[in-house]
Order: sequence, then structure tokens, then C-alpha cells
Amino acid sequence: MNSILNTLKTIIPRSMRERLIRKVTLQDITLSNGFVVINLTLKNFYNFNLTEKLNITLSNGEYTESLEYYVEKNLLSIKLQDSTFKNTTGNSSITVSVDGKNMIIDSNGSIEKKTSFFKDGKYYNILVNGTLILEHLLAEYTFKQSYINAADIDMSYEKLAVSFDSGQSMHEYNLALLYANKIVEFPNTGSGPVIEAADFSNVTMGRASVYVVKGFEMTPVKLSINEMNLITQEHNLKFLSESRELYAYIENHEIEMTAVKAEVIEDNVMMRMAYSENFEIKHFVVSDTVSEEETLFKVNSSRPGEFETEIPLSTLVDSFSRKKFKLITAGDEPLTLQPDVSCLEELGFGERLVISYCHENIKIWFYKRKDTALGFKVTRPRIQRQITEIEDFKVEGFIKGRENFSGCSTYMIFEDRYSKEAVHLPIDEDFNIDLTKLDLKSIKSKDKTIIDVFIAMISEEGETVRKEKIKYKFSDYKKDNYYGSHSEKSGEGNVHYHLITTTPFDNLKIETFTIPTEIAVPDNAAEKDYNTWLVGERYDTAQDNGYAFYKYLKENTDVNAYYAIESSALDYEKIKSDPHVLPFGSDKHFEVALKAGVLLGTHDLENLLPYKPARGFFNYEDTVRVFLQHGVLGRKRVEYHKKYYDLPFDLFIVSSDPEKYDVVMRKLGYDEEDVAVTGLARFDSLPRGNKTKDILLMPTWRDWINTDEAFLTSQYFHNYNGLIHNERLIKILEDNDVQLNFYPHYRAQMYFNDEILNPSSNIKFIQLGTRTVQELLIDHSLLITDYSSVSFDFTLMNKPVIYYHFDVRKFFRQGKLRPLFQTFIGDIARTEDDLIDLIESQIKLNFKSEQPDISGIFKYQDHHNSERIYNSVKEKIKERINY
Repeated sequence: MNSILNTLKTIIPRSMRERLIRKVTLQDITLSNGFVVINLTLKNFYNFNLTEKLNITLSNGEYTESLEYYVEKNLLSIKLQDSTFKNTTGNSSITVSVDGKNMIIDSNGSIEKKTSFFKDGKYYNILVNGTLILEHLLAEYTFKQSYINAADIDMSYEKLAVSFDSGQSMHEYNLALLYANKIVEFPNTGSGPVIEAADFSNVTMGRASVYVVKGFEMTPVKLSINEMNLITQEHNLKFLSESRELYAYIENHEIEMTAVKAEVIEDNVMMRMAYSENFEIKHFVVSDTVSEEETLFKVNSSRPGEFETEIPLSTLVDSFSRKKFKLITAGDEPLTLQPDVSCLEELGFGERLVISYCHENIKIWFYKRKDTALGFKVTRPRIQRQITEIEDFKVEGFIKGRENFSGCSTYMIFEDRYSKEAVHLPIDEDFNIDLTKLDLKSIKSKDKTIIDVFIAMISEEGETVRKEKIKYKFSDYKKDNYYGSHSEKSGEGNVHYHLITTTPFDNLKIETFTIPTEIAVPDNAAEKDYNTWLVGERYDTAQDNGYAFYKYLKENTDVNAYYAIESSALDYEKIKSDPHVLPFGSDKHFEVALKAGVLLGTHDLENLLPYKPARGFFNYEDTVRVFLQHGVLGRKRVEYHKKYYDLPFDLFIVSSDPEKYDVVMRKLGYDEEDVAVTGLARFDSLPRGNKTKDILLMPTWRDWINTDEAFLTSQYFHNYNGLIHNERLIKILEDNDVQLNFYPHYRAQMYFNDEILNPSSNIKFIQLGTRTVQELLIDHSLLITDYSSVSFDFTLMNKPVIYYHFDVRKFFRQGKLRPLFQTFIGDIARTEDDLIDLIESQIKLNFKSEQPDISGIFKYQDHHNSERIYNSVKEKIKERINY
């Protein structure tokens, strides 16, 4: 067959062959009662009995369904029944195959704005990228199909007011713009039947429909108007109506440049611009496209239509990210103008300059962005580096690109992750390093630690110009494997083990631990004692499921149970009198860890073992490994997928059947017999419906905040700092004699405390370690959190929870394990005012819970979770012994 096709290619002209190629194109989407139809046009399917050869399936990894279809001439119609939408969450792919061959589907350019639709209050879109993708957009929202009628609309600079004929107060509603795949909501500054918006900072370009929103319920607005324009500093919003549906086209303010010149003069860039429009320019703005930080520079203008400004080269180059430029006009109603450089080449731009900057040969150039605005790019010289071979404890690799650095030498740096103590090793372009020659034990911050490996270019003055991690070409990342190892004895007789491993990003690192000289490794280490159980949480805590289960074992079983924790931890001081509480790395800890047949942790077992949990070390592979968990899974993604382990957990503890089947089995890859629905151990000590009078504010962390500056400039800090200083909230608390206790995440504790922030005697900061999380949950009547799984404990106690979701889309940017409505049981606030309204309402209701159905989260609502965990572990031990 292939030979025939190749022959046809040689004798049939390409233009003729293209006329014979079969094409499938999305034509439109039609809605009917009970189903949605996707219509595709077919081209060049001559004499082809499609009805018998077609196979169309919908799949999202968890659910697969064969779809009904029908063919009429050159039209293929695919039917999505209502049941299909009910059976799927997230995005699903629709595959069209003929004779087992998947068809590549194209999109008709004219259909781009007609691919989204509403179904049963949900918002969907059909994305075409070779296949069809059924996207469930903005899943946390519900969309009403009935309209709300507006009476009038009024616009002025930076202000929009819409009044409604209902006569009712619209205080609880906000205006919102619905784009193709996002919502921009405006806090309501109006009163009575008028909704006003005055903050348009989050508006972006595009077409958007006008809605009113209350909580997560969206209602479209109807109003007949002629074209009206709202001018904000950043945009022009052109409002129109179609069949009385109100929508807006949003565009940037633009200014056409007639001349642009940039000249590098020592450490500065002189920008000179000319334009033909009648504007007075006050500021030149450099905007970082990554951080969105903006720097303003005053301009000098010698005559109308021209200006110049001097920009430090460091402003353009630092952070090595792309920049874009804006102009701000003078006056009481300033406009932010986007310089239009459609004819950039005619203006003489686009040339790339190579300049020496801080010992690096960098490339800089101005360019025309896709939106025709003026942009700036900078690239650093690339350092190619890689480890190509690991043998025993030797590494071989290369580094290229050193010629692009002036006055620098090349080093490989081995750096302790915690103390930052390091060993610097000079290397050549090709290197073969015997790591046994390095004194790694001298830089260790503690007996068990991690040493990161970097390639660095260091100047003659000792300045680190570049420092990059180095990858291993043949990395096979697992949390419990290694590629090479070495052990050495110190002068004190301690044995240091060093293991070459990689990170999830394939970067090289060295994990190291120490066996003190006084530890006698028994000859029979292969024989594990399955009645000796070692339990732990994180290195430094004893207040979660680990400690709860340890106490159950001690009080109710004959298991020889031990608990591991660092002696420097605050929690250790509370429990150190127990002889079975083992200081991490102590003689007794080693003795127990070497013989324990069962290991039980709320996190990875690294946290409770003084050695590397890996095959070959003290017969770790013979242990029964149990994941006790530290919360109910179902919200954010977690790093406990089975594929990340050479020796996965033998038993995975969960709280419900949906958590077992939908999350741990389908999303994390575990087999049914290895997942036990028992409930979490700490739930056993939770009272049901105890009454107190205090409120607990306990937010979780944001993984994108990684520096002090990032924290202090973050929306996270701004929102919680604003909340605890809100005068209305303070008055509500004082008037009702209610205490709000703020327990920040441990990473945020240094920024929130009584010494730094002291807004009111009714708002108190709880210092880390002074009380356990479970004590705090029990002693409060209302929990305010954002995404933390501690809300499940609160819900189980039949006490109300309020969620503060001001950044929900960013938090779940990597996806959700289960739809939001399935796990967030309680009221959700997205603005500070909404949150305070809900707090006030709960105080008035005396913190009454509606007692929702929580069977989908907790299969058992009793106090026997630890007992079920214990029985499940015993079954696993029997399986291991009888294997």
C-alpha cells in the first residue's frame, strides 16, 4: 500500500493531491433539549461507508464513552447527551477514528467565537487542536440562563454605573465581564438598585459579556443601548447590545510612533521618540512581562510630539525577562498609551547588539510584539551542561559556553541545602570527577542532609556570575532510588554514606546520612520484626495523624510502637518523657529503625528514618510501608503518585470511597487492595458539635512565594494584612465580644505576630508550636481558611467553615483532583467585604452549622478510625509473611 502511495506522490502534482486529502473541520455547535450536537464537515470522503467504519469516543482518563453520531452527505454530527456532562469532570478529549486511524480535525476560522456554550448552568467550550477537547470552563461558577434587566447605564472616566428596574438593593451583587475563558469581577461601590465599578485594573483586551455575580452565581445583563465608551486609564471599553444582551469590546489606548531611536551610552539607554497625535507625555513606563512590575521615568520634551528619556541599562536587563513599554499622559484623567510600532523595520529597529554586562556577553534588542507594541528582549549566554555517566561515585560530563564569560573561572559547587556550606571544585570543559576525593562530610549541616550540585561561573573578584543546577542525562527519578554510592569513615569512627540521586527535575543531588560509631548494625538486619512499628510525621511535629495513631497503638494494642521526632522540635519538649519517643538520629532511634518491620508516616518515610529509605539499605525493601496521610485528598495535586517510588507504599489510608477510587487509584496509580478506607487517626479525638465563642483564621501557603520581597508584595500578604486591620471587622468582634485567633502558616509566622501587627485586643496571633492544630480546631466555633484540608476536621465536628478564595484560579493553576463543590463544604467569599459579611452572619447565628451531607468525604463518622487503620495494617503484615 505504501509503495502505491509513494508512486502516486511522484506522478500526481501536489496541488492535485491536496484536493484528494480527507479533511474534517468543526463547523458549528447546536444546542437542544437533552443533548448538544457538534457538527463537522467532511471533505474528500468519496465512496466511503463512514457509518460502518467510524468510531467516536470521549475520554478524560477516568471515564470513557462511545458517542452517538450520524452522517448525512458531507456532515458528521456528534451527539453529547446530558448524561455525558454529568459523568465527566474537567476536560475530556473526543477522538474521531476511521478504520482505526484517528482523524486530524481542523477549526473553521470563522467559528472561533462560537465554540463556547452553557449547559445546565455550566460553561463549556469545544477546543480544536487536532482532536476535539470538551473543556469545562470556570467550573466553580453557576451560570443562569435567565437575564436580569438593567434600567440604565452611566459612564465616566474610571467609573461604570448600572441601575436595575427591580427596585431591590443590589448591595450583594458585583458587575463582572465574562471573557472566553475567564471572569473579571468588579467590587460594588454603589448602593440601592445601582451597581458601580471603579477598579478596572484586571481588565484585559477582548470581547466580554456583562454579568452580575453574587457569590459564584452569574446572571447575564440585558439592556438596549447604542454604542457607549467607557474610558479608563488603561483601556477603552466599547459597550454594545445584541438582542439586548450587553457586552463590551476592550482595547488598549494606542499611539502611533513616527520615529523611535535607542542608543546605549555606557550604563544607560537613551530613548528618543516622536509621534503625530496631540498628547502631552509625562512618563515613560518600563513593564516587566513576568513580574508585571513597572518602573516610571520622567520624560524631557523640547517641542510637541517629541520626547526623550534616559533608562538605566540595569532596568532593562536585570531579571533577564522581556519588557514592554507604555506612555502615560499628563492631566487629571491620564491615559496609558501603548506605542504602536507596526512599521518597526522602517524605524530602524530590530538589530541585535552583543554587549558585555557583569562579565556576561548578553544580547539585547527591541522588537515588535504581536500586539504591535514596542518590546525589549535580552538573552544571557547559554551554558550547556550535563552529567553523562555515573559509575560508583564518579561522574562524567561536560560544560560548553564558557567563552561567553569574561574574567571568570568554572566550578562545580557542592552545597549543603540548609547551611549553604559548600565545596568548590575547578572543572574543565570535559570533566571526570572522582567524588570520593571530596571532603563532603565537612560541609554537612546535620547527620542526615542533602547536598545540591551546581555549575558556576565565578569572577576573579569572587562574585558568582552564574550558578546553575546540572542535570543527569539518564535520570530515572524516584524518591527512593540512587545511581551511585560511597561510604567513608571519619576520624571519630562515624560512617558517612553518600548517595547520588536526582530531583523531580532531573537535577543532580547527593543525599547523605551518618551511622555514628556507637551504633552496632546487627548481623541479622535482614530479619524485620513485624511487631515493632516506627511512626512519624514531619521531622519536627507530633500533632497529626502520626502521633494520634502512635497513642492509639500504645493504649490499645500490644504492638511495640515508637515515635521519631527531632529533639530540637517544640513538640518534642511536650512528649520527651515517653521512653518510646525517639530523638531523631539517637542510638535508640537507629536500633528501632534497623529492626522495625512496619513504617508509618504522614509524609514520605524520609521523615522517620535516620537512613535513606531505598532498596539495599538495611533491608528497607522488607518493611511494610504505610501512608497515614496528613489530610483528605481531593483539592490540590500532591506528590505521592505511585510512579515516584521504586518501593511504593504498601498501604494508603483514605477517608472515603470517592477519595479511594477517584483520587488515589485513578489519579495516583495505586491498586485497589493497597488503599484502605478507614478515616484518619486524628479524627478519633474530635468532639462533635462542641460550642465555643472564638473564630480561628488559618490560611495555607502559596508555593509561588519564595522570597521576603515576594511575600511582602504579594496579594496573599496584602489580603490577610488588610483583613485583620479592617475597622469594620474589628468593631464586629468588639461589639460581640468575640475573639479572632490568627494562626498563620509556619512559613508566614515571621511576618504576622503581636510585635509586628497589633490591630485589636480581639485579634490575637497564635505562635507556631504553642498549641497543636487539633487543639485549635476543637477550641473554636468558626474556621476561616482558604484551601487548607484542616477544614475537613472542622466539618466533621459539625462546625461551620468560611473559605476565602481571592486567588482561586492561580492556586489551582496546575489542576484540581476533584471539583471544588465536592470538597469545599461551607460559604465561599472572594472579597474582603463578602468575608466580613459572612463572619457577621455566623456570629448572629451563634455559629450554627447547616450539617450538610458529608458522606462523600467521610465514609465513617465515628471514633474508630485508628482501629480500622490498625486492622488494615495487620492484614498487610499477614500478606507479607505469607508471601
